[in-house]
Amino acid sequence: MQKSYLRTVLHNTGWFRLQPASPKTPWYKSRWLVQIVAPVLIVLAVGAGVGLAGLGTYQLVSGTNLFNTSTGSLGVPSSASVSMPKGVGGDQSLNFQPASVTVAKGGKVTWTNNDVANHTVTSTTTPSGAGSFNSGNMGPNATYTATFTVDGTYKYFCAYHYWMTGTIIVTG
Repeated sequence: MQKSYLRTVLHNTGWFRLQPASPKTPWYKSRWLVQIVAPVLIVLAVGAGVGLAGLGTYQLVSGTNLFNTSTGSLGVPSSASVSMPKGVGGDQSLNFQPASVTVAKGGKVTWTNNDVANHTVTSTTTPSGAGSFNSGNMGPNATYTATFTVDGTYKYFCAYHYWMTGTIIVTG
């Protein structure tokens, strides 16, 4: 490493002397960078990580895929996913997740049993002109998909667990 020197003239003598120059602080060691910018960047990175981890945790617990939607006309989804979350068969505070979905006319809803107990998806009320639907017995990890071609509100429940109820709204 090469050292820097300053040449200073001695007062009225014509002589000069060399003095070591004060070293410059590299940009990455500057005070404002270390004390302000770095902590802000760390906080932003941690916040983003926690936010993304929270979404992933929600998906694991609920079984709902937050990033899987396709839209039909007027921005209404043409498909939706509903989960029977783990523990719902023994915990009356839990329900289908989400309990209410909206799809476009002709849209599909897929239910997934993420619980260890058996469940059903059984219609209780349907709009005039629409048929009823019933998944039958759904064991763990089973899926059931229904297509909705008539506008209106559909209500359904699990025949094994009376507290599990849901609503499908079809627009179009």
